[in-house]
This record gives sequence, C-alpha cells and structure tokens, in this order.
Amino acid sequence: MSLKNNKHITGDAIKSLIEPGSEKVSLEADDSLLVSQCFLIFAAGFDTSSTTASFTLYELAKHPEIQEKVHAEVDAYLQANNGEINYECVNQLPYLYQCIEEALRLYPVLGVSTRELYDNYTLPNGVTLEKGTGIYIPVYHMQRDEKYFPEPEKFRPERFSPEERSKITPYTYIPFGEGPRICIGMRFAKMNMIPGLVSIFRKFRVELAAGTPTTPVLEPKSISTSFRGGVHLKLIPRKG
Repeated sequence: MSLKNNKHITGDAIKSLIEPGSEKVSLEADDSLLVSQCFLIFAAGFDTSSTTASFTLYELAKHPEIQEKVHAEVDAYLQANNGEINYECVNQLPYLYQCIEEALRLYPVLGVSTRELYDNYTLPNGVTLEKGTGIYIPVYHMQRDEKYFPEPEKFRPERFSPEERSKITPYTYIPFGEGPRICIGMRFAKMNMIPGLVSIFRKFRVELAAGTPTTPVLEPKSISTSFRGGVHLKLIPRKG
C-alpha cells in the first residue's frame, strides 16, 4: 500500500548496469501494476513451493524419527491454537521450517544461479574477472560441499537451529539467492509451505511408496531441480 500511496516507483534503469550514469526509470504504481506483480509471485511460486514441499515430505518419509518430532511440534501448535491454522504458524513451527531449509539445502530449486559482474573483481587466487562477465554459481554442489556442511548427504535439520545456523559460512547456503537481489518470493514461499505441511501432518504420517528410491535420481533436462519419475509417497492416517 505504501508503494501505491507514493504513486510512483523509481529505480535504476536496466541499461544502467551497462551504461553507468543513465537516467532512472519510473513506473506508476497503479492497480494494474500491483495486480501484475502479485500474479507474478503466485505464478513463479506455485511449482517451486510445491516441489520443495514434496522434497521435504520425501526426506521426512525416509527419516521417521525426524518426522515424529515434526508431528509433536504440529500437535503442540494446534492444541495451543484450538486446532486452527493461522498466519502465526509461520513463526511458531521452527523445527518444521528447519526441515524445509534442510530440504532446500539438499535440493535447491535452481541448482545453478547466474549473475553478471557490474564491476571488476579479483579472486583470492589473483585471477581478475572483468566487468560484464557472466558467472555461474553452482548452488547445488556448494550446498553439498563437506567443506561447508559436515556430512553433506545427510538430512539433518539441526543444521539450521539457532545454535548451529551461526556456524554456516556466509553465502554458502543460497537457495533463494542473497543480497539485494534475493528472491522476493522467499517469505511468500514460507507462508505457502508451512500451512500446507501442517495440514498434512495433523492427519497423516508419510512413508515412501513402493518403488520409490531412497537415493533419488535428478532429472537432467529440467531447469529446476526435480526427481526423475516424480516423488511417490503414501499418506497413512494417524491414530487418535
């Protein structure tokens, strides 16, 4: 609403990345612009959020002892909120979110991130990258590098506990990117996934379906990270 009340959004023109000193662009923040931006976030976040939720369910199905901790947290939340799922669940289910973050570490939506240098940069080994150079950041492999994440192939949500998170080397965990161009849909994705997973875990436990591999094979032709053959799980009604 603050953008709409200001009437205009002003920022650097895209071409200024190539031609410093160029004029700024100004967009009128009318209803059409705001609706189109909302639509973009919904459209871009639909498949990515559902895929990450699937990866989270897959790993929890493989690790029933971790899934039990999630059930306990979800049950406690629902009991404290009269069985209702509201916005507060986004911040009141820390262990569930740690599971989501660990799934994003193992299976980032985009395995490679691309950027273009806006200035010359010299690497620690003395190699200088020139302005305008396109670079590829191997997110998938970096987040599975044992130099940054001990036992990188293990699903261990505790990596993202308040005590352990501070030990993560900056810019080695970037499923949403980082810095001023971090994904604008990050918080929206969190708002989508947590209530959705709560709706499942309040009634079901998750198991691997017959034929589902415990070591997934990624689809090499997909732009985003996905399992070859999909994710097949069983939802077992919880007792009580």
